[in-house]
Amino acid sequence: MTDALLVGLLATLLGAEEPPSARAGWTGPIGVTGTLDGVSATHDLIVYLPRGYAEHDQARRWPLVIALHGWKHSAAMMRERGGLEALADRYGIVVGVPDMGTTVYERGLYPETRRAWSRVPGLRWIGEVILPYLRQHFAVSAERARTAIIGYSTGGRGAVLAAAAYPEFAFAGSVSGTFDLMRLSPREGEYRIHAAVFGARARFPERWRREDVLSPDNLAGLRGVRLYAAHGEIDKSVKSDQLRALQEALAGREHVEATFELTPRAAHDWAYWRTQWAPIFAALDRTFSRGQARDDRPH
Repeated sequence: MTDALLVGLLATLLGAEEPPSARAGWTGPIGVTGTLDGVSATHDLIVYLPRGYAEHDQARRWPLVIALHGWKHSAAMMRERGGLEALADRYGIVVGVPDMGTTVYERGLYPETRRAWSRVPGLRWIGEVILPYLRQHFAVSAERARTAIIGYSTGGRGAVLAAAAYPEFAFAGSVSGTFDLMRLSPREGEYRIHAAVFGARARFPERWRREDVLSPDNLAGLRGVRLYAAHGEIDKSVKSDQLRALQEALAGREHVEATFELTPRAAHDWAYWRTQWAPIFAALDRTFSRGQARDDRPH
């Protein structure tokens, strides 16, 4: 476990509420409290426990998927519209959905930040608070080989960033994500929501590059990650050239096993996002199967 995750785990243990009973199905919302760099925050988390899950079964550690919703969406919307339950039951996976409001999954907040989702950065909240909380309070695996993160829209960007920043995720799945901040036009809504956090790109180009999925550090951080990225061809909110930018950036990098899917006549909406969870879960299940044997032994 990394030092950052250990700090997050200690903060979570000191500040979190008791989780609800561990019956199969959706549980929560749970108010999770964490402290990052001396700043405390509390945000909701909901968790789906697959059929057969029992907290008292100490011999089993279930695979874990963290699922990230889009900008201005909510964990409740993911629960109501995502359709993740059948897939979680089929593959036997615990799914944690944190409430992330308007984060763009920033590493830090800045003096120029005009719209902060919280008092703490969104990316660090996932890696240093939510992941340790789920591992402490639910019977999920602590192994990278059985831990994944997925998301749609801004959450799709967050999933890839989290996998790059924290070597705790073996799989990242993204639908309709923004990866190349430098190609966004200032006229686009995607530019404006990032500028509200990072400041104007013309004034802070290095900051934008550092926060970009395609930065050298982030691309290097994807070593060992299996990646699935999909995009709708007629997406008007996040243009499909974002998928092409990620594909080009990863070309020739053998340290990342990646699948890219451009879907004709698909837009930026739930009708498309719901079609992508099945191939994503199938891909992450193949990743989990590689590390399953060791983790199912009695503890």
